[in-house]
Amino acid sequence: MKKVMVGIVACLSLRLLTGCGEVQKTMKCSRTMNQNGATMDLQYEVLYTDENVDVVKSTEKVTSEDAELLETYRIMVEKQYESYKDIEHYEYNVNIEGNVLISTTNIDYTKIDTSKLIEVDSANGTLIRDGKVKLGTIKSLYSQMGITCEE
Repeated sequence: MKKVMVGIVACLSLRLLTGCGEVQKTMKCSRTMNQNGATMDLQYEVLYTDENVDVVKSTEKVTSEDAELLETYRIMVEKQYESYKDIEHYEYNVNIEGNVLISTTNIDYTKIDTSKLIEVDSANGTLIRDGKVKLGTIKSLYSQMGITCEE
């Protein structure tokens, strides 16, 4: 009996010290729309622990038969991401495959320097509080953009 109690106390102590009780969850968000002769498919995967966002992965696709329109979008998206290129843990890729522009991002909020994100764009300050992004804040932002999320 004593060994069992020692084992339980040890496990509980380890859990408290290491945070092993925290489970990372996933929220998936999406929106599809037609705009300016193009179909847009926006997909976001938000990994979070408790109420803090850990990672946001996005895949945004623009499909159009108009190659010039896709090129215009590519230039626009690359300009949008250009100022983030030197920030570690903010990865993005933009390319055109056939008649689809594909933009992907992977932002690791557990490792990224959030103050640099705010330096690059002060609007990031509405998302980041005390170096963290809260799940409720990102849900609200997505909702304002017409993006639907499921946990």
